[in-house]
Amino acid sequence: MNPTLLVGIDIGTQGAKAVVIDDMGHVVSSADVSYSFESPQPGWCEQSPSLWWEAVIACLHRLWKNGVDPADIRAVGATGQMHSLVILDERNQPIRPAILWNDGRTLKECGEIEEIIGADRLFTTTRNPILPGFTAPKLLWLKNNEPHQYSRIKKVLMPKDYLVHELTGEFSADVTDASGTCLLDVQKREWAWDIIKDLGFSSEWFPPVSESQEVVGTIGETASRVTGLPIGIPVVAGAGDNAAAALGNGIITERKGSISIGTSGTVFVPLNELPDLARDQAGTLHLFCHCLPGMWHAMGTTLSAGMSLRWLRDTFEKENYDDLLDGVEQVEAGADGLLFFPYLNGERSPLNNPRAKGVFFGLTYGHHRKSMARAVIEGVCYSLRDVLDMMEKAGIEVADWTVTGGAIKNPIWTKVLADVYQQHLQVHVEREGPAYGVSILAGLGNGVWKAVTDLPMLDQVANRITCNRENQHVYDAQFARYQSIAQAMNPLF
Repeated sequence: MNPTLLVGIDIGTQGAKAVVIDDMGHVVSSADVSYSFESPQPGWCEQSPSLWWEAVIACLHRLWKNGVDPADIRAVGATGQMHSLVILDERNQPIRPAILWNDGRTLKECGEIEEIIGADRLFTTTRNPILPGFTAPKLLWLKNNEPHQYSRIKKVLMPKDYLVHELTGEFSADVTDASGTCLLDVQKREWAWDIIKDLGFSSEWFPPVSESQEVVGTIGETASRVTGLPIGIPVVAGAGDNAAAALGNGIITERKGSISIGTSGTVFVPLNELPDLARDQAGTLHLFCHCLPGMWHAMGTTLSAGMSLRWLRDTFEKENYDDLLDGVEQVEAGADGLLFFPYLNGERSPLNNPRAKGVFFGLTYGHHRKSMARAVIEGVCYSLRDVLDMMEKAGIEVADWTVTGGAIKNPIWTKVLADVYQQHLQVHVEREGPAYGVSILAGLGNGVWKAVTDLPMLDQVANRITCNRENQHVYDAQFARYQSIAQAMNPLF
């Protein structure tokens, strides 16, 4: 009997990844391909969708080369970076490079949207503030600044929706990614057609919204020819990267939370119902649909998490992260008083300031590469604790934390995060990443598992990262400095 295999594909900011799992949730094989993004102007981030498709094709062929038989694949799921705007013309071709989630050009358009819709009405419907990284202000920016390109729009997609279209020829959206557009009625889990109309956007641009595990198409003949995937196997709607990663790590009940440190950093907490928060109380807290029907989640994001360490690696001209981090554990907690603010491309939560800039605060002659590297790691962890602080003020509590993302490959990240949070953390090494989570959605959509309670991987034991209580006073003091200095600097940016 042939094995039952499922494929999950992740369109990340710095590369694509494909994961194959079996019906017990074990990873059979994986492959990844790196690419980069462009910054035409300071604060801008763009990427060509063709990069994603070429990288996905390369990933899949590497899987087949690694010994995976494509004939054993039963279903496919796609995930990827949220908020990034993909616009297609009448020939279903990208009109221009995608404007990415960490692009900060749309502050003016955010104000325009609040004027047109009304800030309270917008929040009541979408349950989110309008932030520069979200999709709606990107569309308005195109209308204001590239009217010729805007006039050619026939479809508006997220990155993973673009991949689904390339695989199946179908246009689709899912509730998690659609939540991040600021154009979805998050409570009703459907497009906010009145807001779309009032902003002057065409309703025909937006594909039907599905639950994440719903089958929206099958692999087409052209896609089969270039990828090797069998014609006719089902493809599910998929999910945004954070929701997919949360599912893969078993973050599917209240009071469980995940902290992701990838290119960006995210704090994610599932909710059985949307909290009754006033707009001012919610601040920059994101309230989105989860990738499971009838569930939502709270989230906050720091824009430059792992990307901050990558910047430092490149600045010091190190070949790899091991070279950059050599000796960092010898630096005591608190980095000898040095603080790093990871606002290299603006900041979202909780500052909401696309003009913010990265800062080293407290540099002396005594600081060096090792103390700067530790300060960067600690600074990202402080920014994530800042997000947690925002959630706690909104009444959202978490008892168990799981950490995920590419940064967990180096133990210094998880040790510092555990100490800054003063929480024990869980790590599921095999189940790491959005691609794993969306492969589960593919299995749920194709009937490999009937319900989430049937998932065998949820019984797997996680690795435990213990916090060092002796570091609490150092990190509490440094975090208090971090918050006060960040608030003082914010108006100056």
